[in-house]
Amino acid sequence: LTHTSKRTNVVNQLIAAAIQYNFDGINVDFEALSKDAGEGYIQFIRELSLKCENNGIVLSVDNYVPTEYTAHYNRKEQGLVVDYVVVMGYDEYYAGCGEAGPNASITYVENGIAKTKESVPAEKIINAVPFYTRVWESTGEGPKASTLTMAQQAAWVSNSGTEPVWLDEYCQNYVEYQKDGNTIQCWLEDTDSIRVKLQVMKAQGIAGVAEWKLGIEDRAVWDVIEKYVNGTLE
Repeated sequence: LTHTSKRTNVVNQLIAAAIQYNFDGINVDFEALSKDAGEGYIQFIRELSLKCENNGIVLSVDNYVPTEYTAHYNRKEQGLVVDYVVVMGYDEYYAGCGEAGPNASITYVENGIAKTKESVPAEKIINAVPFYTRVWESTGEGPKASTLTMAQQAAWVSNSGTEPVWLDEYCQNYVEYQKDGNTIQCWLEDTDSIRVKLQVMKAQGIAGVAEWKLGIEDRAVWDVIEKYVNGTLE
């Protein structure tokens, strides 16, 4: 990212591929970017945006929910040069964080959008929702997390022998039970939780929704997303 020639090479290859395959757009998702790479990164985004604009290619860039330690992603500059700034509104609690919790509580989503709006126009912001969550198991060494896709949830809940409970604090259905002396917890991502996230996005007046990722969802979620896209979500 710090070398002009290497940035140019990558940009040219991306544009060539987009033209060859008739892509509508390019989505950039560079994660765990070091602070010393920030300046080169945003210059790469500038250079890519110019080539995308010249070739009618939509450019979107993925970002974490804003924090002090991701400030070097320079969302304000992104908002000036790209078509869409995508907020990855998930991984609130993740494997290795040392604490069990929801993948994307409603407060986390609201704050992520609100903080992004401080530096990026609302009409350029897209919020991404997760088609997965995590199952947490308490152990002597701390909570252990495993991934549960939306498509797997119904069978998992049935096998658990429990009934999910809606938690207003998180706007998510919640499951908890005991297994082999350990506590199993899961904050579900389903049509109910996604609906509330979409309602928040509608109220915030942002550009739209993205999803991670295709193929792991419950097909019923598309009915809710379609209503949001069509402006009929209540």
